[in-house]
Amino acid sequence: MIAAGKLQGRTVLGVVGMEDNLTMLVVVGTCLLMFMGVGLAFRRFSSDTSDYFRAGGRATWWILGGSLFMQGFSAWTFTGAAGAAFHAGWSLPVMFFANVVVFSSVAIFTAYKFRQLRVITGADVIRLRFGPELEQFTAYLGAITSPFFGGVQLFGLAIFTSSLLGVNVYLTIIILGFVVLFYSALSGAWAVLATDFIQVLILLPISLLLAGLCLYHFGGIGGFLAEIKTAGLSEVYAPFKSQATLATIDGISAGSFTIAFFIAWYMNGLINANALGNASKFLSAKDGKAASKAAILTAVLMGLGLMIWFIPPMTARMLIADHVMGMPLNNPAEGAYAAISMHFLPAGLVAMVLVAMCAATMSSLDSGLTGLAGNITENIYPALCRKLGFGTLTGRPRLIFGKFVNLSCALYIIAIALYMAHAGRGGVFQVLMDVIATIMAPGAAPMLLAIYLKRVPRVAPFIAIICGFGVALPIYLGPKFFGWEPWLFQEQIAVVMGISAVAFLIARRLCPQDADMERREKEFFSRMNRPVNFERETGQNNDHTQLRIVGAFGLVIALGTLLLLIPSSSRGDELKILIIALSTAAASGFMVWKGGRPSNIRPTDPANPSIK
Repeated sequence: MIAAGKLQGRTVLGVVGMEDNLTMLVVVGTCLLMFMGVGLAFRRFSSDTSDYFRAGGRATWWILGGSLFMQGFSAWTFTGAAGAAFHAGWSLPVMFFANVVVFSSVAIFTAYKFRQLRVITGADVIRLRFGPELEQFTAYLGAITSPFFGGVQLFGLAIFTSSLLGVNVYLTIIILGFVVLFYSALSGAWAVLATDFIQVLILLPISLLLAGLCLYHFGGIGGFLAEIKTAGLSEVYAPFKSQATLATIDGISAGSFTIAFFIAWYMNGLINANALGNASKFLSAKDGKAASKAAILTAVLMGLGLMIWFIPPMTARMLIADHVMGMPLNNPAEGAYAAISMHFLPAGLVAMVLVAMCAATMSSLDSGLTGLAGNITENIYPALCRKLGFGTLTGRPRLIFGKFVNLSCALYIIAIALYMAHAGRGGVFQVLMDVIATIMAPGAAPMLLAIYLKRVPRVAPFIAIICGFGVALPIYLGPKFFGWEPWLFQEQIAVVMGISAVAFLIARRLCPQDADMERREKEFFSRMNRPVNFERETGQNNDHTQLRIVGAFGLVIALGTLLLLIPSSSRGDELKILIIALSTAAASGFMVWKGGRPSNIRPTDPANPSIK
């Protein structure tokens, strides 16, 4: 066990013994190598760009749901959000409950519609609805902005692990970026889906164990709540904050966690998740029913996660607050989750917590990376070839080109993260708030309205997005360059989304719709409302193969966890290690057994080829 008193101002590897040092590095390194092995295992699943960028529309609901769950958060959850929970308590579970509401709404209203669009990339969805002009606009916009999401995620993880483990921040970015680059570029969407689900098998058991140990220390939930009251944290830990209370809390921006903030946060999540821009997440599902079931699974897992992720940093505030605030981080509270992990867990399991943090970031990064590469390969590249009079690659050469694009995008994201590490930024929590309010908000409302409104002219979304950005950028840049008073998050979201929505509706009313848009609109709604017949449109499933491969990797994790019983640092903590190993083995063994049962595979109907 690592003594909490040794954490202050020191790296983890600076306070553990040589054997523990080696144990932690071996665990982290082995897990990263295993993620690369997933890419090798799924490399033959992709025979064309449809397989590579959307798993050929063959992903089962459980593998897609697990992937969406992992994509729903990143290391920010364990750093920036954990730091906010350290200071603000129950506000963070309330904030993350939005994920449950959002994915439940997607399961009911839009997941099945998104899958039924029968396209390969997110930009394809925009072309189907609005034509090639907006397709190119959004594809290029995504090519410019998407890497910054990946850069923020890598940067957030690197500033944490570099200080925690004493590893150079630039080396951390390069190593993690290379691992994602390897399996994502090698096998595309299949590797992304499988790796994400395997990461769930690592993340959930260790998170549940740590939260359980925290509650056990206080004698259960009742004791935990009583300790909050005894520590005098009832007011600052209240779910909804007043401005007066916020003024007393360090590290929390003005206006955060008020009722107005949560209304804006929930509305932003609901609008973005049900807008056309989110359709790409469900294109890999087998059919509309699988897409909806995946969203339901994600909501359930998010509901489980919102409590287990934030009990540990709140516990850290009550048990080891001084040591957390002495950690060598620009924002020490962002190390609260790791600090309490070191307080309760042996070195080997602390390493698995770090792997879980890495996995959370990598799952968000790999999906965004594959989506970005898909838009460039399937949307930007063909349009450029047509404009320049060149022929386009098809078949396997197109697939190889897509892998090269994926590789190039990964290198670009790594470069952005390296620049962020060099230039320095504010707290990770605030960086994410800025990205959401400035980049995501302008296009969200028009893309939601486009699902339900007809007779929309092709200029309407352009006008709406330009108007939204025209407001969002001055709001963001004004305080930095002109000394303006910063806007609150809820003010930014309300104004930017409101203006883009009004601009969309006005343009729809005033601008005429041409015959081509009427034809596109008819085709869009026809596809979206027509259920997918998997047997006729795709034909051959590989459900059991997915189960066997993912389950086999899970068993490897379980067996590897048992090896953590060997180091001397595990003495006295054998039960904790066994709980992790046996729970992972049980879930993985069931998957292998289920995958070994005979499957019902039908050949593709030549009269009804796959719609891709």
